[in-house]
Amino acid sequence: PGKIALYLEQRDDPGADFSSDTGDTIGVRITGAGSRGAVFYIPGCAGVDAALRARLANAACLLFDGTVYTDDEMITARVGPKTGARMGHIAMSGEAGSIAGLADVKIGRRVFVHINNTNPVLDENSAEHAAVKAAGWEVASDGMEMEF
Repeated sequence: PGKIALYLEQRDDPGADFSSDTGDTIGVRITGAGSRGAVFYIPGCAGVDAALRARLANAACLLFDGTVYTDDEMITARVGPKTGARMGHIAMSGEAGSIAGLADVKIGRRVFVHINNTNPVLDENSAEHAAVKAAGWEVASDGMEMEF
């Protein structure tokens, strides 16, 4: 699940639906010959549903949308009027967030990517960063390299 492209939005319609249809957004599944599991790269995701959970089951690694920690953080930080959901990004936290939504899915390594500069998880000393780590997730950083 995601959001339609910015150029398709009808900005003058306050009741417009910006959600996407199947195929409007993509994630990438990476495997190699003789690999023991797949790596998934999903930098933009509006929600976690049963189909996504099933696809991700037994993944070796998930690189997942970490744009916002809370849905309203850009508004709270006074840097913009949009929520994460309005931009097509699920929040990390909360009952409907990605941490909770993927908690019961067997995934080897979980890494948040595509992190907005308003997201408090970027501060390694923040309570939010600690909560993400405690939930079994990593926070990607500039220059981070991974081998699979």
